[in-house]
Amino acid sequence: MKRRYLLLVVLLPVLFIISTGFIVKDDKGNAIAAMWFKNQADTFVTPTLESFVPDFPGGFNSPVLGTSYIGFKEALAFSESSGNYFAVNRLGYKGRYQFGQSTLKWVGVDSARDFMSSPAMQESAFDALVARNKYVLREYINAFDGKTIGGHKVTESGLIAAAHLCGAGNVKKFLDSGGEDVFADANNVPLTSYLSRFGNFDTSIIPANASAKATL
Repeated sequence: MKRRYLLLVVLLPVLFIISTGFIVKDDKGNAIAAMWFKNQADTFVTPTLESFVPDFPGGFNSPVLGTSYIGFKEALAFSESSGNYFAVNRLGYKGRYQFGQSTLKWVGVDSARDFMSSPAMQESAFDALVARNKYVLREYINAFDGKTIGGHKVTESGLIAAAHLCGAGNVKKFLDSGGEDVFADANNVPLTSYLSRFGNFDTSIIPANASAKATL
């Protein structure tokens, strides 16, 4: 009897930590996402970029991961969904990096259900998207990297982030127009915001690849 009582005393705090330890809260203490333990059937409306990513003068860099490629992924995932693999916003964009249906198909993902249930597939899909965008923008990266366009410094990682937000075609229009043609998404976030905030990361680990596909 005493053993059962002691076991209960030990297990209850552990269960409490597990059930609450993965909950992300806002500055008012409201739970906004339960990582990994969130019901996959629930929807999560992603916050705007300005709500979660501070406007540092040099852009957002993880204090732990620095400017590494992993740091780039974590920073972008945080702005897209607070890092929630099961997030679905009001426009139907899915997962940690908020993929649209056409983008999923572009990187070889046929099943949105499989995509949403597999963090590994989401990471692979993001890597494939980076590789494809690098290929599409390869000439622009070579021509504009390090230059200032429309008051914004251009870097490879910034261009890739901007392409993630609005598509490589709109990034090309921005550069071709000398910074005059600035696309903004449905949340009114301009591509220049991503260009600046996610600049100066090292994305060289992912090579340009026109046929990159998500794999498990």
